Amino acid sequence: MGLRSPRRAPAAVLACALGLLALVGQGPAAAATGAPASQVPADVAAQNLPGVPDPGAPDAQWSAWAAADKAAAEEHDWAADSLARGCTLVEVALVDEVDPGYNTAMGAPADLVTVRADLLEDCPAPSPATTTSAAATNGTGLEPGTRRGVGLMAVPSGAQCNTQTHGPGTLCISSSGGRIYASWAYRGTGSVSGFLRIYQISAAADGCPTGTTWHTGAASTWNAGQTRSTSKTQATSGAYSAHIWRAVAGGHTDWGQTCGVL
Repeated sequence: MGLRSPRRAPAAVLACALGLLALVGQGPAAAATGAPASQVPADVAAQNLPGVPDPGAPDAQWSAWAAADKAAAEEHDWAADSLARGCTLVEVALVDEVDPGYNTAMGAPADLVTVRADLLEDCPAPSPATTTSAAATNGTGLEPGTRRGVGLMAVPSGAQCNTQTHGPGTLCISSSGGRIYASWAYRGTGSVSGFLRIYQISAAADGCPTGTTWHTGAASTWNAGQTRSTSKTQATSGAYSAHIWRAVAGGHTDWGQTCGVL
C-alpha cells in the first residue's frame, strides 16, 4: 500500500515516522555545495534519464517534474520496495528539501525543492556470497588490481554491499523502482550518529572514492541493529558510491564505502 500523505503512512502497513521529519533544506544536505546548474559538465548532464527535463530547461518544467515526483513518492509502496531489497519497513518520512548536489547533477535550478525519503528498516545481515568486503576489495567486489574484461578494474554493475564498515556495519547502494538507495545497518552496541552521502564517480574508479556529491541524507542516530536508508529519484545514470560519515568531535569521519553502476 503506498503513501497517501508525505508525513504519515497507512497504520496497517507503517508506523508513524517520528523524529525523521525535517524542515526544507535542513541538515547535512543544506551544507552541501555545488556549481550552478549552468556549470554542469556536458558528459554528466547528457545522462538525464527519460522523463527528466533537459539540463537548463525552463523553471516551470522542473517545477512540474518535482511536483509529479513528490506525488509519485506519496503513492509509492515503500513496504514492497523495502521487501524487494530484503528488508522490512518500520517507518518512512518524506521530506521536502533543496539538495544542491542533486540539483546540480541533473542541471536543475539551484533552488528546486525535491523530495527525499528517509527510511527505518529491519534488514538481516546480507549473505557473504552476495556481498563485498572493503578489506579485500575496496568495496568493489574485485581484488585490487583485478581486470574486468579488457580494461582496468571498474566499478561493478548493480546493487553492492560492504559488510565490513567500521561500527561494525553493512553499507549498501542499490536502485529500485526508479530510485537510488543508500543504506547502513549498524551491528555494534549503543548508538552512533552521522549521515549517508551518495557521490557520482567514474565507472573506471579504483575502489569506491568520494566524487561529486549527488545526494546527502539527513543527520541521524543509529541504535544497535537499526538500518537507516536515504533515497532520491534517479535522474541520471552512471557510477555511484555511498559513504557513511560518522559524527565525531569537530566533524565527521568516513566509516566505510561501497559503489556500483546504477
